[in-house]
Amino acid sequence: MSRSILSNRRTSSLGRAVLLCALSLAPTISTQTITLAQEASKATSSATSAATQFLSSLSADQKKIAQIPFQDARRLEWHFVPMETRKGLPLREMNDDQARLALAVLKSVMSDTGFKRATNIMSYEAILLELEGPGAAKRRDYKKYYIAIYGEPNDRSEWGISFEGHHLSLNFTLDRGVIVDSTPQFYGLNPAKLPKSFSVPSLNPIGGKNGFQEGGRLLASEEDAGIALMASLDAAQKSKAVFNSKCPEEILWAGEAQPKPSDPVGIPASDMNADQKKLLMTLLESFQATMPKEVVLARMNQISAAGLDTIHFGWAGTEDLSGQHYFRLQGPTFIAEFCNYQADSAGNFANHIHCVWRDLTGDFNLPVVAAAK
Repeated sequence: MSRSILSNRRTSSLGRAVLLCALSLAPTISTQTITLAQEASKATSSATSAATQFLSSLSADQKKIAQIPFQDARRLEWHFVPMETRKGLPLREMNDDQARLALAVLKSVMSDTGFKRATNIMSYEAILLELEGPGAAKRRDYKKYYIAIYGEPNDRSEWGISFEGHHLSLNFTLDRGVIVDSTPQFYGLNPAKLPKSFSVPSLNPIGGKNGFQEGGRLLASEEDAGIALMASLDAAQKSKAVFNSKCPEEILWAGEAQPKPSDPVGIPASDMNADQKKLLMTLLESFQATMPKEVVLARMNQISAAGLDTIHFGWAGTEDLSGQHYFRLQGPTFIAEFCNYQADSAGNFANHIHCVWRDLTGDFNLPVVAAAK
């Protein structure tokens, strides 16, 4: 969501009902719209309060690291690979009370599903440490996740939040009581499918344990929804959907400040039947389930206004879980990618996922063209 839709916080009632209506090409969805300004303001006020409490808990030296000017170029940096250090203050350099407050900031801008996924991904660093051995301790640290607050948290002007570490990059821009952009939104997973069961340290709650079962797939919702949509296509439709027989090695523009204008690939929704459009809706929902309701509804209103029939679904690689595969959803205002190309840390084929949602009108609430200068 970009600056251009700041006034467009009045969104359709509930995501599933509205998207079904739009995908069935109903003449208008305006009769189903409701005003969510009060709800969005309440949610963002919670974020303001959480960020203020977190910053107040820090020492002067910690605050210098955690709080960054809003116009600082570092706000546009995002990475999901293991790094020696990052912008912001890491959880491992906080006491437990400070870490709880840092995680409360993250929770204030995510759905319950999203917060659980984010903290589970952090726990996966402990899984990787167990799989790779003590020599990986510095690299595989479940507390090596960094929070940064950009500007002064308030409900009168712009400020921002980032929460980032290996396989996690979440970025939020807030303006006058509204989350106006929530991208880049990135989740990764290694191993994508667990080879055995694990019990590892948890940050939800801090000091607890997190149990993961053998065969577990933390990003299964997106992957299964993409595979289901692909399987529903007939031969002629698949010939349109498949844009490459080989899986790309990586998502587009990984770590770049802004997406670039690009033509969509694959089959448009206008070439799908009603049941396939429902599967497309499920896939869209799976990518957005980690965001709070007001963000999802604002995104869907923007997507609907741009034309749901223009959304393209593209596929590359193997058509099931057995090998490397990639799929992409793209409309005029967004692009979502799912890439299962890499091997896991044990060398198992296609067991390492990167999954991202980008704003084609501009991440970080900045226009693409302006940010590219």
